Formats: sequence, C-alpha cells, structure tokens
Amino acid sequence: MKYLRRLVWFIAAKLLALLLILGILSTTFYFAMNAMNIYIIIKDGMAARAKVIMMDEISDTLNNYFFSSWIARDELLQSAFNDTDPYQSSTVTGFDHRITLKWVWCWPWENTARATVIERIPAIDGKNTAEGSVPAWQNGQYAIILYRDGGNWKIRNITLLERLSE
Repeated sequence: MKYLRRLVWFIAAKLLALLLILGILSTTFYFAMNAMNIYIIIKDGMAARAKVIMMDEISDTLNNYFFSSWIARDELLQSAFNDTDPYQSSTVTGFDHRITLKWVWCWPWENTARATVIERIPAIDGKNTAEGSVPAWQNGQYAIILYRDGGNWKIRNITLLERLSE
C-alpha cells in the first residue's frame, strides 16, 4: 500500500507539472496572438484615420477599426468631415506613417485590451495651394483601449498622452 501511494503521488505530481506547463504555454500563445492582432488593428486603423483626415479618403473603412461612438468624438475626424481640417487647402498624395507599439496588455480571457503607441508621420507628400507647404502632422504618444466586438478587436478610445516634436 505504501508503494502504491507513492506511485500515485509521483504520477499526480508529474501530471500537475505537465498541466501547469501546458497552461503557461497556451496563455502565452493566446497573449501573443492577441498582441499581434491588436498591433495590426492599431497600425491599419491609425493609418486609415490619417488618410481620411489628410487625403479625403472615404470614411467607410474606419468602422472596421474604430467604434462609431469614438469616430463621433474624434475632433480631427469631425473637422475632416466638416471640411475644417488644416489639410483642407492641401493636396496630399502620400505620407510615411509609422506606429511604434511601446506596451500592450490583454488577458486571453478578457475582451478589453490596453496599448501605448507612438504615432509619427515624418514625411508628407503633396502641396498646399495657399501657403506652398503641407502642414506637419502632430506626432504623439497615445493610450489606446480596444474591445473585442464579435471576435474582432476594435479601438474604443484613444487618449493623447504627450505631443512629440519632429
């Protein structure tokens, strides 16, 4: 009986260790998968936002990346919709959009994620009919909150943390 009890405890300890390792691996996998999806949504969404603001692109694609409640609150987007944005007298043909993901956190079992990103547009191609040069984009560091909506991540809120020069 003594040897049987030791054998059972040995097998139970090994199974527990195996389950613990598998749990850590699967949590890490889902965290990495969510982090990559979030990065792509932020990168593509912020680029689509900049296109709508600077290049008068059609705004229908914004609903793929942002909640409509946030689109209605974004001052730059609303000024672009109302033709009062600083790029109104400019013809922008392209720009160099860069996103740096500084921090992201999302538990695999939660529907909310948080990220901190730096958005930069160092070069804008185009011309301004009034002044001769296109106004520079305001680079910044942002805190972004995302929510999983129907299995897809969408940006729920963007808060400017710091304006960056350059």
